[in-house]
Amino acid sequence: MKTSYLILGLTLLTSGSLLTPVFAAKVKAQLAKGVDMANYKTYQWLPPRMLVKTGIDENNPSNPILKEVVGKQLAKAGLQEVADGADLQIQAYVFTESVPHLEAILFGMGYNFDYGTVVATMGSYNREGTLFVNLIDSKTKKSTWSAMVTDSLQRTSLSPEEIRAKLDKAATKMFTKYPVKK
Repeated sequence: MKTSYLILGLTLLTSGSLLTPVFAAKVKAQLAKGVDMANYKTYQWLPPRMLVKTGIDENNPSNPILKEVVGKQLAKAGLQEVADGADLQIQAYVFTESVPHLEAILFGMGYNFDYGTVVATMGSYNREGTLFVNLIDSKTKKSTWSAMVTDSLQRTSLSPEEIRAKLDKAATKMFTKYPVKK
């Protein structure tokens, strides 16, 4: 009887009724109403920001990597980086978080033979990273296009090569939603 409650609990969890699934990169993008991105030719960077345990960090060692991978996608979209007087300002943020994940619920025998009593739960924390890019019209100071991509991270600390690979993959997926193709 105890085994059937355990199987019932694991079946409920794996059926997706209680689990948040581990997913491949989720991309969300939004174009401002009435904006034609083909009118923009140049861009300049605002300081990229990373959310770390101590707060917002504008001098993070990953910022040059972030600028490089997003800059590559902006160039593919037909935009050119300039030092001053650009059509667009690029605002970029990177966030990481640990998300609790329930993996199993163990049921024991309860007072009623129809339902078991929860004896224990098993879980873990899944790490996720989010890249957010906002393109701002320099004249109107309003957002023209923004996109956000969230993906899972396997480890808590990544090497610079792993950071580059993750950010490159995220930026590539993000710019599949860019409205102008060159």
